[in-house]
Amino acid sequence: MIPDRYETGSGGFVWENLMPDEVFSLTQFHVFAAFDMRMGEEWAGSEFINHYNRLYYVRAGEGVLKFKDKEIQLKPGHMYLIPAYQLVSHSCVGEIDFVWVHFQAQIDTGLDLFMLYGESTAIDCSALLGIEDFFLQLVSLCKSDSPRTTFARTRVLLSLLDPLMQEFERTNKGLHTFRHQSLLPALALINENVVNAPDVKDMAEAANFTPEHFSRKFKAAFNISPKRYILQKRIALAKQKLLLANVNVEQIAEQCGFCDIFYFSRVFKQEIGLSPSAFRKEYLIANK
Repeated sequence: MIPDRYETGSGGFVWENLMPDEVFSLTQFHVFAAFDMRMGEEWAGSEFINHYNRLYYVRAGEGVLKFKDKEIQLKPGHMYLIPAYQLVSHSCVGEIDFVWVHFQAQIDTGLDLFMLYGESTAIDCSALLGIEDFFLQLVSLCKSDSPRTTFARTRVLLSLLDPLMQEFERTNKGLHTFRHQSLLPALALINENVVNAPDVKDMAEAANFTPEHFSRKFKAAFNISPKRYILQKRIALAKQKLLLANVNVEQIAEQCGFCDIFYFSRVFKQEIGLSPSAFRKEYLIANK
């Protein structure tokens, strides 16, 4: 129920309610994982993509995040945001001591807020109180799962995101300024039909572009082609089903829009590094 804009109370007192924002008030936040780690030079990934957002806080050591159009140096005392579906490489020099969080900020049918708002960003936390403590609280809160800890994780996550939102506002990316408005209809179409995904022509029509212009604009916006984006969405869905659904791999391939189990297995291994069966087995062993 949407409240009335104006309401009256006892004694004739009249006030104006703050109405729900069509995006930010309705965003659903969820923390997937948080870990406190020290890694050596094996912490190196080349041009990979995740379907969730990432936050890093570096306590010691140095490294680099490489995107298509820029590099961000990892330094102690800084926090870093990597939005979902960003093609990124990372590495460190010597050892890096850092805390990381994976989360989503879902706004509509699978779309993520940080795909559309803000960008890969570094924040100097030297003048901010409690940032490291917030990260460590999330690490602790991820060790158990209950309604209370779910609520607490969201509360702490929002505290971490607050300086980032301030930075976006400070750099004139107003709170209601989205970078890719023209692509929203196509993104919604994809996310509503991941299994039976639309072709490029249908996506282009939804965004009112020619197919060629749409493909160029989509890749420029998200550092990923429309077809690769759809593939990543399907792989993410397959990972969930492999871990949660009590069905065989062939059924999961069909349920996730892959034409046959052989193609599914080959693509899954290319993207994840494990076959679907090995991925399922490793998770079950790790969580016994």
